[in-house]
Amino acid sequence: MDDLIASVAPTLQARIGAFRRKNRMPGAVAGIATADGLRWWHASGFADIEAARRADQRTLHRVASITKTVTATAVLQLRDEGRLRLDDPVVRHLPELERLGGSDGSVDQVTVRRLLMHTSGLQGEVPWQDAERFWMYTTDELPGVLHLGTISTPPEVDHKYSNFGFELLGLVVERVSGRDFVDYIRAEILDPLGMHDTTWTPDADQSARRAVGYDARAHDDTPRRARDIDPGKFLADGGLWSTVEDLGAWLGQQLRSDPAAERGTGQVLAGRTLAEMHRPTWVADEKWTEAQGLGWYGSRKGERILVGHSGSLWGFRSNIAFSVRGKVGAVVLLNGMGDAAALGRELLEVVLPAVEEARDREDVAPFVPAPEAFRELLGVYRDPTAEGDTLIEWRDGKLVMTDKEPDAEVHELAATGDPLVFTMRGGRPGGEPLVFLRDGDGRITRCNVGGYPLVRVDLLRDPIE
Repeated sequence: MDDLIASVAPTLQARIGAFRRKNRMPGAVAGIATADGLRWWHASGFADIEAARRADQRTLHRVASITKTVTATAVLQLRDEGRLRLDDPVVRHLPELERLGGSDGSVDQVTVRRLLMHTSGLQGEVPWQDAERFWMYTTDELPGVLHLGTISTPPEVDHKYSNFGFELLGLVVERVSGRDFVDYIRAEILDPLGMHDTTWTPDADQSARRAVGYDARAHDDTPRRARDIDPGKFLADGGLWSTVEDLGAWLGQQLRSDPAAERGTGQVLAGRTLAEMHRPTWVADEKWTEAQGLGWYGSRKGERILVGHSGSLWGFRSNIAFSVRGKVGAVVLLNGMGDAAALGRELLEVVLPAVEEARDREDVAPFVPAPEAFRELLGVYRDPTAEGDTLIEWRDGKLVMTDKEPDAEVHELAATGDPLVFTMRGGRPGGEPLVFLRDGDGRITRCNVGGYPLVRVDLLRDPIE
C-alpha cells in the first residue's frame, strides 16, 4: 500500500495545495491512513502565520465534532460489557433529565441509540440562558441546567443533529462507568491506540505544537485569530485536540472491523461492533446521499460510499473519512474555514481507483481445496415449489451459501459442534441455522435454510418428506 500511495502522492500534494489556495486559507495538513495507521501526509501553508511555523503530522488542531466518534466508542464499549443497552431511556442513567422542560414528547423516548443517531429530537445546542452569548458548560455544570433543555421535535421524525445529545452521552459514560469521562477515554481508548497527542488540555510540549485557528477572511487578506475556548468545555461533543498522526491511528482502528476481531491489545472495540457503528441506519436527506450510523455517518456520491465525521469550531475545520471496502481513509485538518469533507473526498477519489486497480493486478492467491468433510455438502439445492437455486460452495477458503444472481449476497457458513449444522452469517438469514440432512443411504440429499426445506437439484424427483 505504501508504494501505491507514493505513486499518487504528487497528485495528492497538488490537490491539498490547490484547495488551500482556492479557499484563501492559512494552512491545511492532510494524510492517508490504512489499518496500519498513517501512511502519508502533506502540509500546505502555515500552522502559525506570525511565527512562519509550518504544520507537520504532529501539529495539534482542534478536531471539534470528530470527538463524537470517540464518545460513541465509549458508549459501545459499555454496551458490549452489558452495562447499558442502546435502547435504554437516557433518564435511567441521568435522573436529572426528568426535569427536561417544554418537551414535545416523552423524556422516556430519548434513548441512548437516538442520541447516537441524532434522532432524539433534542435541541441542537446545550441550554442557553442569555441571547447575547453562546453558552458552554463544564461536565459538572451541565446536570444543573438540564431543566432548561427541550425536546424540540418528536423523536425519529427527523435527523436533528444535537451537540447537547452528545454532552448527555458523556455524562452517561461517567455514570455507568463510575469514572471521570476524560480519564475513561484516556485509559480505555486513546492510550491503547497510542493516541497520546489527542487531548482536551494540551500540555506544554503539545501547546508549542498547536496550530493557530483563524476565522474566515472578511474583506481583506488580513487573517484574524479565532476565539479560544476554556479547557473543560465541549468535552463529549467537540473538545478534543488531535493530530494527523493520531487520527491516522483512529482511522486504522475503524479499518480493523473484521467480524472475527475481538477487543484486546490495539483493538478497543470488537470488529463486529465497529461494523455496527459504521452501518448506515437512518437516511438523513431526501436524495439518499447522507445516512447516519451510531456516531458515524455515511455519504454516497455515485457508487462510492464513505464513512466519516467532520468537525467545525472557531478557527478550525476537520474531517476523517474512510472506505470500508477499500480499507483506506483520509484525514484533513484546517486551521481556517473551508470544506474539509470536500477535500477528504477529493483525496480518496485519487487513492481509491489506484487501490482498486492494484487489487485487479494482484497475483491470484493459491487455491485452497475444500476440506474432505465439506465436499459432500457442496452443490445446488432448490425448493421444488419456487424458483431460484441455492448454492453451497467452497470460496476463498470458506464454506458459503449464495445463489446464481450476478450480484448475489454471499453468506459465510460458520461451523458448530454438529458437522451437519452451520450458522449463516449476515443479512436476513444471519444467525440462523442451515441444517444438512442425509437419506437412508447416508447421502446428503436435503438441507433446511432457516426453516425452508430444500432438495439437491440432482435428486429433485425425490419427494420432500
